[in-house]
This record gives sequence, structure tokens and C-alpha cells, in this order.
Amino acid sequence: MWFFGKQRGMDLVEKVKALQDPKLAQIKDCLDQLYSLLTILDSKATGLLTVDTLLLAILLAFLDKPREVAGLIRVYTPKLIFILKVQLVLAAISALLCLMVVRVTWRFLAKVPSALTEATAFDDEFARLANVIYDRTTYYFLAWWFALLAFLCTLAWWSWWYLAIGGIVIILWSIKRG
Repeated sequence: MWFFGKQRGMDLVEKVKALQDPKLAQIKDCLDQLYSLLTILDSKATGLLTVDTLLLAILLAFLDKPREVAGLIRVYTPKLIFILKVQLVLAAISALLCLMVVRVTWRFLAKVPSALTEATAFDDEFARLANVIYDRTTYYFLAWWFALLAFLCTLAWWSWWYLAIGGIVIILWSIKRG
């Protein structure tokens, strides 16, 4: 069964014990490196998710009383509400992508056969981890851009927003073109 039984998860213990064999030291180092990349991505996505959550909470508070907020920052109310809604959607997409980074969708060392005979038994596991790292890096990259766009919407609240956004776009474009 899935959650029942005294022996659940024991196949993982046997695989980890097998990795202690000096002949598999290079395999163990490679696995450690791949999992450390996943840990870095998880940490970065968790940090960005915190920023997204804070931004979402502020936006929801603003949308609760848009007229008062519009009076404070001197913006016409329909324009502010539209910008806040766009910003809310961008931050929500960013948060969703961050959640895609930190999720676990597989069992550890699931692609490694129980009876280890040679180092090539880990090839499928390496391929799966490489795919996961690639996908999660892409999710994080997109989440970061959506969060940046959500933040740039904040500049649109003021009358000089078009200058600020235009300047930032030009700077980012020149950095990208390098």
C-alpha cells in the first residue's frame, strides 16, 4: 500500500546504502551535485514566493479600498483598479510558477533498480534529474519575470510611469543585448 506497512520506503534505504560503496563515489558526488542544484532552485523560488505573497497581500488590501488608495497616490480610480488587477494577475502567475519549482513529484532514486549491479543503473535517474532541473529553472525564470512585471506595474501608479517603465525596458534590453 501507499501509506501503510512497516517496509514502505525501505527500497530507498538499500539504494542509499549501495551509494556508500567506494566504486560508486563518483555517482554519489554527481547525485549530490544535482540535488544541491534543486535545493538552490527551491531556496530561490521560496524567496520569490515570499515576495509574491507580500505583493498579493498589499494588492488585495488596495483593491479593498481603491478610492482611498487612489486619493493617497493621486491616480484616477478606474486606471488604478485596472493596474492593480493586472498586477494581481502577474503576481499570482509568478506565485504559481514558484509553487511548480518547489513541488516534489517523484520518489527519490525511483529510476534506480533495487538490485544495483553497476554504475549505469543510475543513468535513468540522472536523465530524470536533469529534466527536473531544466523544467524548474524555466519555471523560476518565468516566475521572476512575472514578479518583475508586477513590480513595474507599481510604477504605473504615478504620472511618470511611462518614463520609468520605458527607461527600465531600455536598460534591460541593452543588458540582454550585451
